[in-house]
Amino acid sequence: MDDSNQPERPPPDADAAEIAQWMDEDFGRAIAEAAEEHASNKAHEVVEVEIINHERGEVVGRIDTDGNLNTESETLRRVSQEYLEEGVPVIVPTTYENVDGETVHADGEVIVEPGTTGFVRAFVDELPSPFDCDPDVLIVLPTHSLEQD
Repeated sequence: MDDSNQPERPPPDADAAEIAQWMDEDFGRAIAEAAEEHASNKAHEVVEVEIINHERGEVVGRIDTDGNLNTESETLRRVSQEYLEEGVPVIVPTTYENVDGETVHADGEVIVEPGTTGFVRAFVDELPSPFDCDPDVLIVLPTHSLEQD
């Protein structure tokens, strides 16, 4: 924690108002520093997976969380272009209260863009056959949820 921005501690003979003011200032500073530290530590985890052409039984490319597609396959590049430029439409379960106060469970469509959690999973799920990734990798890929919005 950087002490250079810390408000000066009141002297031992300070009255309650001075101490309360110092505590408010110090608390606000501590919260601001913690929020800044959290934001800087919230590293964007980049996930990368291999894309397999199951008809050929070979790896034909790699995609990462940021939408970087590394492939020499023109077919894969063509079918992927829209998802890389505009994101991938994903159906996400949602709940909301209707006008009568009842909880309604429904599905909502969101666009998962490159650079967001769940992009790689959404991208691979949306690829047409014969493209896919290793099923064991697919199981552990993070998915998008509305709480991330």
